[in-house]
Amino acid sequence: MKTLQTLGYLAASLWFAAPGSQAQVEINISGAVAFRDTAYHAIRALFGANLTSENTANQLNVPVTENKSSALKATWTGKIPQLFGQQDVIVRAFYNGAVAGVQDLAQNRNVSFLASSTQGDVTQVSLPSDIAFSSIFQQATEFTEPVLEDRLFGATPINLVRSTSALTLDITNITAHQLRTLAANGSVPASFLTGNSNDTQTVYFINRDPTAGQRVTLFLNAGFTGEPISYRLDPGGSGQYVVDIGQAPTFIPGRNPNQIAESLASSAQPAISYLISADSFNLLNGGRNVIAYDGYKAFNGVFNNVGNDYSPIINGQYSLWVYEHLLNRTTASGNVRTFLDALVAAIGQELQTSFSTIPSSRLRVERQADGAPVAPIE
Repeated sequence: MKTLQTLGYLAASLWFAAPGSQAQVEINISGAVAFRDTAYHAIRALFGANLTSENTANQLNVPVTENKSSALKATWTGKIPQLFGQQDVIVRAFYNGAVAGVQDLAQNRNVSFLASSTQGDVTQVSLPSDIAFSSIFQQATEFTEPVLEDRLFGATPINLVRSTSALTLDITNITAHQLRTLAANGSVPASFLTGNSNDTQTVYFINRDPTAGQRVTLFLNAGFTGEPISYRLDPGGSGQYVVDIGQAPTFIPGRNPNQIAESLASSAQPAISYLISADSFNLLNGGRNVIAYDGYKAFNGVFNNVGNDYSPIINGQYSLWVYEHLLNRTTASGNVRTFLDALVAAIGQELQTSFSTIPSSRLRVERQADGAPVAPIE
């Protein structure tokens, strides 16, 4: 009898405690650097007025307090009543690259996130990712198993960009053939790109880091299959370019968007690289360094940060673009799926007024794989 009474008291105490005890919802996101601006605004829109705090930092865990949508790490806390009632919600993001994001999900790999949403606190926490942004199909990576669930929500241009010092040279276009030569050699005479024999300067190639989906797409699109040679700014401070030997732990040559933009803006030596549309405006000379690829730019008119005419992509003349993907495991929890559905919808709203990304519903062409030919949608 005493046992039954004890069980009854325990059950009653649990019943009365239940309404006041709300489990915390945690969502962890990794993947493509290209979509961090869109993701930032969409996630903040989900929290709305119920956002309590946010913390942003770069890949070296240095706090970012300006242009926070360009930060590579972010953690938000607050409530999202329309999804999770009065439960506390924490969303963590580390945009570590499209390939890395696919690997995170496929291999259940831990990712280093900002532990706190207090701005300036760079304490890290290592947790598995639930969702990954990607600018490439899973099949374009080496991490093809297990198959992940994939949602396409938009298209983002990749722009070829020249250094500010190269604005005096008549480098206005680069062909796929010229790009293959540049990547294979790491540098070419300026005359190879301008057709003017008096242009004797050397033009250097700065490549994206190995986890970037844009790197995969660029080389697939241009038909480059070799080992690229690329350059970086001299870490000794000379302002000159030196051969890029990569960074630990992979030591595969390549730089992130902020490093590329810094190099192209500051060195007196001419160079060519590539950035997604938002970065080519926000990080580099207000978009004035964009050049054409195979005779076309991704946009008509003057590139701006309000709204652009992306007819060359929409109609199929410009092929250097990537689908925007959101990936999750087939075993994703109910909370993850609820958040993901809402995130896709919020991104859809964000893209309606985006200056840098095109909603997939506006495309009149499609492709079946990264770098594959574009064809009219039937």
